Amino acid sequence: MLKLLRRTVGAILALGALYLGAALALGFIPVNRDFTETPGGVPIAVCSNGVHTDFVLPVKTAEVDWSEVFPPQHYPVDVTPFDHVGIGWGDLDFYRTTPTWADFDIGTALRALTGLGPAALHVQYRPGPGASEDCRQTTISIPQYRALSDYIGTTMASPGWPASPGYGATDLFYAAHGRFSLLKSCNVWVGEGLKAAGLPSALWTPFAFQVLAQF
Repeated sequence: MLKLLRRTVGAILALGALYLGAALALGFIPVNRDFTETPGGVPIAVCSNGVHTDFVLPVKTAEVDWSEVFPPQHYPVDVTPFDHVGIGWGDLDFYRTTPTWADFDIGTALRALTGLGPAALHVQYRPGPGASEDCRQTTISIPQYRALSDYIGTTMASPGWPASPGYGATDLFYAAHGRFSLLKSCNVWVGEGLKAAGLPSALWTPFAFQVLAQF
């Protein structure tokens, strides 16, 4: 039993080291290095709380009106005064049970990492990038913004009513395609969206700082 325990712990440590090594290596290989800002283009941002990243986008542009995708009447309060929307992706159960890191539960986290739970888009009407967040901003072309919007739109599982209430009055969870796991974290989802739109990213971005480092 002692030998089995040692082997099990050794295997877990080896897998952990392999994961971190791959993450650090692939997370610093840039993609779309030829990107340049578009003067007068669509302003977008990626914001991080240190662990998780979200897109922060204007609610309405000539190309996309997110209020048609995520209707304000679904929200408990009037969100129409807000001119931006924050959109992130992750495991629905982990999202719902972890409004702050003080609520973190290792069991819920481990279940999320198995990839068995449903995914969700976390959608919050909000002001622009906040002073308490680490945000990177740029302006992109109309085709790039359409590609990013299409990526987010195709992630949404069933346009309509939200899947779950949010943390407060200005955010909700919508059912989404995909499964959260060690290989596809919330930050990988953001990184893949940046790549799909021709924006700076990396080959694999499981950690928030890797998204920001390229963007």
